Amino acid sequence: MDNSKICWPRVLKNIVYVATPIIMTILIFMIICLSYPMEREAVNNRENFLNTKAFAEQYASEIISAFSSVKNFQEDDYSMTSYDTYVTEENVDENNQVTKIYYFYNYYGSNVKWLIIDKDKKEAFTNIDYAIDSTTFEEVKSKIEGKGTYWNYDNANIDTTIPKLKKVNYVDSRLQENNKDAHNYTIYTSLLEPLEYPDGIYQYKIFYNILLLISPNAMYLIPVLVIILIAFIPIAIRGVGKKKGTDQILLNWFDKILVEIAFLIALFIGSIGLLFMSVVSSANDMLTFVVGITFVGVGILIIYLACILFFETVVKRIKTHTLMKTTFAYWVYNKIRNISQNMKITNNFIVYFTIYLVANVISLGILFAQPLAGIILLILVNIYAYKIISDRIKSYNKIKLAINDLYSGKTDIQLNENDYSKEDKTTSKEINDIAGGLSNAINERLKSERLKTELITNVSHDIKTPLTSIINYVDLLKKENIEGEKANEYLGILDNKSQRLKKLTEDLVEASKASSGAIKLNMEKLNVNELIKQISGEFQDKLEAHKLEEIISFPEKEAYIEADSRYLYRVLENMYSNIAKYALEGTRVYIDIIDEDNKIYIKLKNVSKQKLNISADELMQRFVRGEASRNTEGSGLGLSIARSLTELQNGKFNIYLDGDLFKVTIEFEKFA
Repeated sequence: MDNSKICWPRVLKNIVYVATPIIMTILIFMIICLSYPMEREAVNNRENFLNTKAFAEQYASEIISAFSSVKNFQEDDYSMTSYDTYVTEENVDENNQVTKIYYFYNYYGSNVKWLIIDKDKKEAFTNIDYAIDSTTFEEVKSKIEGKGTYWNYDNANIDTTIPKLKKVNYVDSRLQENNKDAHNYTIYTSLLEPLEYPDGIYQYKIFYNILLLISPNAMYLIPVLVIILIAFIPIAIRGVGKKKGTDQILLNWFDKILVEIAFLIALFIGSIGLLFMSVVSSANDMLTFVVGITFVGVGILIIYLACILFFETVVKRIKTHTLMKTTFAYWVYNKIRNISQNMKITNNFIVYFTIYLVANVISLGILFAQPLAGIILLILVNIYAYKIISDRIKSYNKIKLAINDLYSGKTDIQLNENDYSKEDKTTSKEINDIAGGLSNAINERLKSERLKTELITNVSHDIKTPLTSIINYVDLLKKENIEGEKANEYLGILDNKSQRLKKLTEDLVEASKASSGAIKLNMEKLNVNELIKQISGEFQDKLEAHKLEEIISFPEKEAYIEADSRYLYRVLENMYSNIAKYALEGTRVYIDIIDEDNKIYIKLKNVSKQKLNISADELMQRFVRGEASRNTEGSGLGLSIARSLTELQNGKFNIYLDGDLFKVTIEFEKFA
């Protein structure tokens, strides 16, 4: 994995988002373990759940609920619709004294199985689903009696394996509260083991097991988890809005809306989570329980994501110092400020418009009294108003034209401030100052370029004189037939370096003149086809020496342009020289002359022998070459000179890099 492409603050932030709800859940359970009074002693003693008070109370509640349902069923005249029951007729012997068994299938999802017998009415009630298939009362009874965990009640006597339900008055008193004849019933109950249904006993057992698991270490882990959660805060804050390769905080549309609206959106998303949680109903089987837990989990997840969404947008706004600026209060303040800033213009408009209306009203009043005078006054008022509006429009147009001229590069602008009204006088003065500043800057730039050109020319001239002497003396030494291999080698190096320095000096002067425009051009009609053929012939030997195959494509008709033949030849010579030096040996070189849309294009393409590991813009700069070793005889000025000379002749010069493919396009207007 490339670690340079990983934004670690963002990765750590996402880890924090995943870990936070897990740690908070554990922390909440631990706090409950320490603060929850129920079963604290049982948890500390590591007792079995069946010996806890919570189990006993829940089991007792199941008994009371079942007995109450039976009593209500009997008092409601055995209503089928009210209690969702049906009757199974049984032929029971006289010793059992039972004639009917009623099956309560709405109690099917309970882990407490029960059989309640009304000894007076000789009826039995049960939630055992096997009752339908049973042929005798004894089969129903046998499914409850003698089970591992049970509670039986007969003649006010209790027989149970549950320690906390052995006291007679513990359940009996609750049975007798609203049912004085409870002693007329016999109750058999037993617990399904293992528990099969997600009822209260099942849920209490899960909770109790969690208490057993967490309690021993809660005292020590709570401060550790709190410290971890506190440490998560700066990690999450640091990763918000981060992206690899930039320190800028990235904002999206949600981060630019009013923070109050963002809060309402997050609140709406959170309410969807609450809706998921609210649709969960009580479970009477494991599938319903699992579905309910899933809905609760999805609801909590949606609420958590809504909190993250709002947290991130607040942190981003704080980091970019836009939190206050995106509040509704600031929006109101900004509107009021804009109104106050424009109040002066607004007030002037109101004053002028009010004067205009008053003048018209007065004119109309005079018109009714003295028609002729009223008409004349009304005409004069509107003529004057028209003149004022016309003058303002003219002033506006002059200012607009001046700004357009500045945008186009014209700096010789001087507006007469006295020609403008009080409101526009300041604007005209500022435009004059801008134009003057731009003009001074351009003049300074031209002066600097001129001085630079003169400096390069003078220095080059000063270098050229001693350089010519060096070259001449090297030639003289070579004619002396000096003995010694090393001496001749040194002379060869001096000759090579002096010639290279001479070429660099000449290119430097030419580049300076070309960039400053200090070149006199002789523009004439040129046949591009003939020019390409001429320069191709001159470079044929060099191209063949490097095993380069030249492929030239000419248009059907002769291509003519207007340019200076000497300097255009210099441009093409530079391009061919580059091809000979830097093209990969054994490849093809393509030269295309294209006549299209009243333009002539000269396109040169070759494959570079060196990796072109720089951009096209960098390659166009002075003293830059495509190969990094800089061990060739080039000066790095060829492309810069070619572009400057092309542009001086009203052409366009562009280069394109596509991998190691080097392309040059020279564009001229077609000569009509």
